[in-house]
Amino acid sequence: MKESAISVEADRIRKVYAEREDERYGSAEPFRMQILHERQERLLRFFHDAGMASLKDLTILEVGCGTGGNLRRLSDFGADPQRCFGIDLFQKSLREAQYVNPNISFAEANAAQLPFAANSFDLAFQFTVMTSVLDSQVRKEIVSEVRRVLRSGSYLVWYDFAYSNPRNPTVRGIGRSEIEDLLSGFRLQFSKITLAPPIGRPAARVSPMLYRILTAIPLLRSHYFCFAQKI
Repeated sequence: MKESAISVEADRIRKVYAEREDERYGSAEPFRMQILHERQERLLRFFHDAGMASLKDLTILEVGCGTGGNLRRLSDFGADPQRCFGIDLFQKSLREAQYVNPNISFAEANAAQLPFAANSFDLAFQFTVMTSVLDSQVRKEIVSEVRRVLRSGSYLVWYDFAYSNPRNPTVRGIGRSEIEDLLSGFRLQFSKITLAPPIGRPAARVSPMLYRILTAIPLLRSHYFCFAQKI
């Protein structure tokens, strides 16, 4: 794929996020806290089922790490910060990530051109990154790069929107069939979690209990959690 197309998409994403100023993305926002709790619970179940008693000896990558919160929370599962790596397009986020998480390695890099050798990682994550990439070929290149740096038998953990938001043209949902196409060459486990934001945000403000009651209804869930094992 032409490098210019990758750079154009990266510049577009930088511009979108530079202009995004919204209090709902704050760390203490109730909806965000509910999302974090349910993701941690689902990860715990997956690690248990996959026989990962601890992440201590695993080398871990997060694509689109932001300020490093997801990598930091992996210490709950025994991950060694010195074996955790995050890449992102945004220098401001990376500066904050390094300040808060001094033992984790962060780098400014494009996910479609990962600066790592093949077969370097035991576990990789992408949380709501791929839906920000509108160019289909760039999406494929990102997955190809993640596949390249993962060791055989290792996992990519995917969490992202299943549906497009007609009021937000800067993101595009990725349904199950597209995930399966992108992740050909992986063995896949799917689940659907997270209340659709128009429902989840007001419900979380009312109470965590209401959020949990509503999220038990499958039709109201809006994100795919996919555990993809490289074959």
